[in-house]
Order: sequence, then structure tokens, then C-alpha cells
Amino acid sequence: MQHQLALQQRSMWNGFVYDFVSPAGVAVGELRFPNFAQAKNARLRWHPEGSPHGDVQLQLHGQALRLRFEYTRRGLVNDLRYTLETPAQAVLCAADVVFESGRRLPVVRLTAPLPAELRPSTSFWLRRFPIVGPAGAPLGTVVEPHLISRRFEYRIDWPGAAAPLQAFVLALALMVRR
Repeated sequence: MQHQLALQQRSMWNGFVYDFVSPAGVAVGELRFPNFAQAKNARLRWHPEGSPHGDVQLQLHGQALRLRFEYTRRGLVNDLRYTLETPAQAVLCAADVVFESGRRLPVVRLTAPLPAELRPSTSFWLRRFPIVGPAGAPLGTVVEPHLISRRFEYRIDWPGAAAPLQAFVLALALMVRR
């Protein structure tokens, strides 16, 4: 199965910067986590209103994007909404991370640009996260290709999905499912 995009940790010493890599092994972008992440609807703000410094910075094929989050329900565990946005705050992709009663892991539901779900891993040794549509039909998968590695890596195989959507799902797998 040929992957379409990979997310690789840039250095084994730094868990804040990752590269998006094409199947040919060429870096096509990067994912950079902030020192202090800040929700869009944070009660306590480290960064000024509208500042991109609390967002995950994503560069893909020369396009600058921001991965942002907000709380949709606060409680013992918090439900979140992640969005992939342009600098003008146009939403390209969105997903809800919901903790449901009776489930050990949160449910990750993509809501835009299409409905889908990133399921928990179906493999014991290597992580393998199925991506399924609303009726349960398989759309793709996110896999961890190596059992032992010096640097973390996830690969996605989702035929027909746009590069920003693939990058968004890889980032979600890293943040929510790892």
C-alpha cells in the first residue's frame, strides 16, 4: 500500500517540529507546535486576541496554515474542536474530539470538508488507525510504519483526499491518538 503523505519527527531530540514528506522522500511542509498552545475560547490567555503564537503552525506546499482548537464542553474531560484554517481564518478542515460515556478513548469525527471518523488503532504492535465514512465504509488509514525507530513517523493512505485534509488527519492522529 503506497502512502500519499508522511509526518516525520525532524529530530529525535525535538518533539515540537515535524516534516510532511512525499512518497519520494521530499519534504513538502512542516508542522510546528507552539511553546504554549492556546484555545480560541481560552479563559486564561497567554497570547493576545487573534495572535497566531498559540496555534500549531502548518506549512504545506508553500501555503501557511494554522491548526487551532477550542473547547466545546468542559468537564472532567474536555471535548475539543480542531480546525485547519488559513491566515484569514477560513476553515478548511474541522474535527470534533468527543469523550463518550462507556468508551475508553475519545471519538474523533471529521465534520468538514466531509464527514468521517478516525478510529482507534486496530493493530497491537504497530499503530493502524482506520478512517471510515458515515456508513462505516473504509476511506483510508493512518499507519505507523516502523516498530522501532529513532524518530516518530505516521503515514496516511487516503486515495482522493486533498493534501491539506491528509495533513490535518496526520496531525490529529499525532495529537489525539498517539
